[in-house]
Amino acid sequence: MTQLHIFAKHTNQLLIHYFFRTRTEVKSIAMLPTNRGFWLTLILSILTLGIYQWYLVYAFARETNIACRRDGQNTTGLFLFIILTIITFGIYSIVWYCKWISRCNTYLAVNGQPQGLQVSTYLLSLFFGWLTLGIFNLVVFCKMLYLQNAVNNTYNNITGCTSEAPAGYAPAAV
Repeated sequence: MTQLHIFAKHTNQLLIHYFFRTRTEVKSIAMLPTNRGFWLTLILSILTLGIYQWYLVYAFARETNIACRRDGQNTTGLFLFIILTIITFGIYSIVWYCKWISRCNTYLAVNGQPQGLQVSTYLLSLFFGWLTLGIFNLVVFCKMLYLQNAVNNTYNNITGCTSEAPAGYAPAAV
């Protein structure tokens, strides 16, 4: 084979590798949901007798691990959440939520976004939410959803995974 044939073959291999690598990278970047609303989530939680809350733990852990993968931490998933919460009589769930809130806020701060729910607010809702007949707990639950939506939105903007809204659509003010 001549030098020209070898060069052409090598160039073709490089181009094939480039296009294959690009497609693989695009597939690995998935758009994370940013539209979890309070009322629908509350209704689903009531209708499923709390099982939807477990789905949210799974989804929050998965999405936080995707968005915050560069921080070197790992948010445990649903299985360990349930097992360790049972073993520790509910204490692990408090620790899990505190670590998750802290990790999300750190991610938002690093990327120049305003932080959302604070750990202190979450803990106050646990210990004093009953004084407001559960209203404070619902507010904190809503802020949890907004916190994960903010993390997912920041991730989508950074990675370029933004979806175009339909014409005439304007997001609701928060």
